[in-house]
Amino acid sequence: MEATSSGVALEPVLEVLRGAEEAGITLGLAPGLRAGDGWSSGAELARSPHDALGAMVEQAAARWSAPPHVAAALWWKGFAYWTALPVVVGWALHGRVPLMTAESTAVLPLADEPFMLVGLNEARVVSGGPDELGTVVRDTLIDDLHAPVIEALHALTRTGRRGLWGSVAEALTEPFDMLGMGADAAAGLVKAVGGPVAGLMELPSLRRRTCCLWVTLPGADACPTCCVNE
Repeated sequence: MEATSSGVALEPVLEVLRGAEEAGITLGLAPGLRAGDGWSSGAELARSPHDALGAMVEQAAARWSAPPHVAAALWWKGFAYWTALPVVVGWALHGRVPLMTAESTAVLPLADEPFMLVGLNEARVVSGGPDELGTVVRDTLIDDLHAPVIEALHALTRTGRRGLWGSVAEALTEPFDMLGMGADAAAGLVKAVGGPVAGLMELPSLRRRTCCLWVTLPGADACPTCCVNE
């Protein structure tokens, strides 16, 4: 498969995301998925000594009065979701997946909700069938972008890797509800991607098999997808 560098190829994904915003959903995505100057790339977040990533975790810790490992897990839950959402939309509706790699993906921390914006330094899109695109998602979003940042978070805070991968699995399945598609579609993406996200979500109930650690905050209720729910 060949990647297409074109805003036109990305437009169907952007149209769905604009529709979500018009419906009142606040997205942690840059307008047009375009990153700005001075944003931190995924590669920078993963690079030792992790200054940029550490600063974002510290900001999350102050926001929620959370210990470092909880702050890291909560920051990651947002990052995983916003980096996965364009991929899920492209895979589910159009068979056109934007390539979210360590070099192409960048993030800007925000003081208020959604607490970050994610965008692309370069918009490249790959088209294909589910099996082909599952491999692309695993090679780019999972292995190239997410895995190194998960290792960096673990090195900084000792946050458990499995719980962090659980947030990725949730990010790959929960958006199907927003898209009005069933659990079968979500299961198809997880199966096509495989790897560390396999088996971390119960479908069709959309229940996690790991905890994002939000429920550990004082006075916090469990998330709808939380594994502690009966």
